[in-house]
Amino acid sequence: MTFSFAEEIRRYPFIRLTIPLIVGIVLALLLPMPQWIGWSLLGLSAVCFVVFKHIPKYNIALATGISVNVFLIAVGLLLASFNVEGEAKDTLAGYKGFVIGEVADDPKIKENNVSLEINVSAIRDGDEWLETSGRTLLYLEKDSASVLLRTGDRIVFSPELSGIENKGNPEEFDYRKYLAYNMIFSSDYLAGDDWRLVDDEAVGFRPKLSRLRMKLVGLLRDFGLSDDELGVMSAMTMGYSDILNDEIRHAYSSAGAMHILAVSGLHVGIIYGIIVFLLSFIKNDKLNWLKVVLTISLIWLYALFTGLSPSVSRASLMFSLMSLGKLQKNSPGSLNAVFASMFILLVINPYNLVNIGFQLSYSAVIGIIILQPKLYAIFEVKNKFLDWIWSLTTVSVAAQLATMPLCFYYFHQFSNYFLLTNYVMIPISTIAIWTCFIFFAVSWIPYVSTAVAYCLSWLAKAMNYACLTIEGLPLSTTQDIYIDVPQMILLFAIIVLFVTFFFFTKRYRHLFASVAMCVILAATNLWQSFESNSQKTLVVYNINKTTAINIIDGTDNIMFANLDSVQPEKIGFTAKNNWLKKGLDREKYVNLSSGKENLLSTITAIDNRKVFFKHKFIDYDGLKLYVLDDNFMPIDDENFGKVDVDYVVLADSPYVTLEEVAEHFNFKKIIIASSNSISRCEAWNAEKVALDYDVHDVRNDGAFIVTIGG
Repeated sequence: MTFSFAEEIRRYPFIRLTIPLIVGIVLALLLPMPQWIGWSLLGLSAVCFVVFKHIPKYNIALATGISVNVFLIAVGLLLASFNVEGEAKDTLAGYKGFVIGEVADDPKIKENNVSLEINVSAIRDGDEWLETSGRTLLYLEKDSASVLLRTGDRIVFSPELSGIENKGNPEEFDYRKYLAYNMIFSSDYLAGDDWRLVDDEAVGFRPKLSRLRMKLVGLLRDFGLSDDELGVMSAMTMGYSDILNDEIRHAYSSAGAMHILAVSGLHVGIIYGIIVFLLSFIKNDKLNWLKVVLTISLIWLYALFTGLSPSVSRASLMFSLMSLGKLQKNSPGSLNAVFASMFILLVINPYNLVNIGFQLSYSAVIGIIILQPKLYAIFEVKNKFLDWIWSLTTVSVAAQLATMPLCFYYFHQFSNYFLLTNYVMIPISTIAIWTCFIFFAVSWIPYVSTAVAYCLSWLAKAMNYACLTIEGLPLSTTQDIYIDVPQMILLFAIIVLFVTFFFFTKRYRHLFASVAMCVILAATNLWQSFESNSQKTLVVYNINKTTAINIIDGTDNIMFANLDSVQPEKIGFTAKNNWLKKGLDREKYVNLSSGKENLLSTITAIDNRKVFFKHKFIDYDGLKLYVLDDNFMPIDDENFGKVDVDYVVLADSPYVTLEEVAEHFNFKKIIIASSNSISRCEAWNAEKVALDYDVHDVRNDGAFIVTIGG
């Protein structure tokens, strides 16, 4: 039988509804436009639909379909534009005064502060309290009071709320946009005296669930689970990941097991499968409705138990719709349920579309539904155990193929042993999840609860050991993969066309198209490599309390930094994406911190004839830069003239004025690094206005970037 995309899409009505909705949301995000355009398209398409559908003379199927698609595009435009305009309507940014708000989610306890999202309920205007709404992000001084805050607590605080701003570094994560998608447009840091707890009584269902979750985490801790085991079990069963340390996170990421830690479709799928199995005794077709009601109720009971995180909500909705689909005769099946859930979640919050978890979740599920049956049919395995292995293999490969472009784009790595990880981790994690539930059920029974907790601890240890072992295997991870958005789209198209040719159509035009796209992708990579070899750039990054001067010469990557006070990992966290985009070699660090310089070791570290460094002077192919820090000793000799440099970088809060800098240097620009104190930066910025010096403060102006010879 001939395969037809048009016929397949007609079988799944929610695919036809979801695609134009997504187009409208994307248009609103990429090309913000006035709402009247969306309303005009909405009205025009509605009128056209009525004309083409209900007046026989004009009943044209194509025109009707176009009207529906334009209508849904307009809906997407309007839904997204309502949220985009939230920032313009936000009344909190710039507000100074007293505010009352409720802790919206579990506070994040960090090394130096406690971060929490606040749902604002009232602000003070003179002697009156005015009801309002909004969401803001607070960083509280870490003390004995702030670490005890919980979801649902109400606090009064006196902030000076300011708008969210990025650091201005090249290719950095757009934190401002990320928070805007969550309707947060302002933030502030509060000392211990700037806030007070008003009410710690949880009001509402979600705060009570959050507190129940924390009690269960405490229960696991009371029964002897260490931080590593406790972190894994609480993340895997309850969606609480704050206890996880960086080593365990990295091990699971490198082994390709992050989907085990995040409560999502895998976990809800395990629950769904077991529920279906337990209810399989209901054979009467007339009682199918009861089976569906019980299935959906138990799925959402688990979702409530884990705190209704977005990933759990997505998966629960998908499986609920799949269950409802079984009540329909000639139901179009699970793929329609998947797109129906996507449609509903995008209508509720169009910004779900740019959520990484949303994209990965739906890509994996769609890939499994479409591709896994085709892969599974390649071999017929009669042995039950080998058949289970083959089934797990095909599920893993289908999910990996469907999410691979996203993983390359967002995480820049590929777990080479993902199959081995799934063979080991999925059985153990399934047992661990149910052992955890059993533990909660018997926790009140002496000895039995201790025995179950002991088993649970060893299961968590086994998972951690497996991931750490797989991470340590040779070539466990392919790292530093970089693709941009067009390349990601190309890679998706290549995968879709290859799958279409081999498993559906057998038409060579699909194969030729995929090969042509492979050539285009390879050509873009070659062009990027060519551009990388000719680039010459100087970057002074905006990294808190850090001087970071990056010289990029072709693919050579030299970083000058105050390494006595900052770890290279902190610099790499900020600069990594820029390095990957530019196709650079491994970074070479040179210490700017004061101390006895070893010229030979510095030359060896730099290993570039165009770059010379000595006594805080940096020369790169004729561009001269001097790092003036707190150890600067001016030469008091009238016979010693000014030093000619292109840039003077002020670092580590030297007690000099800009006028004094001008007395010793001829410069084009002064650059104020992020390692300076706020008070020194304020003094210099005030002085630059009075003296009209060309000054770039990276803390306020973003990273300083200059292309040499460009």
